[in-house]
Amino acid sequence: EIYNKDGENYRFHPAYRGIDHPVNFNLGKIEGGNWASSVPSSCTFEARVGFFPGVTIDEVKRDVESTLHEAATEMGLGLEISYRGFHADGAVLLSEYVDGKRKHDALDDGGTGERSLQREFVETIQKCHGLASSSSISEGIEKSESLPLKPITCTCDARFYSSLYQDPTKVAVTCYGPESTNIHGVDESVSLKSMRDVT
Repeated sequence: EIYNKDGENYRFHPAYRGIDHPVNFNLGKIEGGNWASSVPSSCTFEARVGFFPGVTIDEVKRDVESTLHEAATEMGLGLEISYRGFHADGAVLLSEYVDGKRKHDALDDGGTGERSLQREFVETIQKCHGLASSSSISEGIEKSESLPLKPITCTCDARFYSSLYQDPTKVAVTCYGPESTNIHGVDESVSLKSMRDVT
């Protein structure tokens, strides 16, 4: 319910198009009761709430609180909500790129024939990766543009250099690293081949 207010997918961000379940409400910890033979008098749970860039922390807190209070009222339960730990707004690291490709209407040369900082940055990383990766060594640098640009569904310190805090025409930042699956899951894994290719 929190992610589908008014029939919308919580102000979906186009960078996450095609990604299954890009944001999560993870109920990761539950505690309650004193011993197995008594009915618990209280229950405490902790959750991690993700949300899209463009949605503010205050908006998320408001919607989480209203949803939980409504459910608690229906069940006749008391409820206390508190916040601790890390809070961060969603960030767009490469605002010129959406869906892994440069937007057609993105700021670029403005008719001057010069390429933008973000375009130079991305193309340089792609070419360096292509030259260093095992597939391109054997097949030639024609494959150097194959490094995909993918949005991440977590947060990292790169956000401090993103368009949240910096001018994207002067500062460009991204995260570059190996491919992984099921991050923070019991079967989390990292591709050894991609680890080799990026180091």
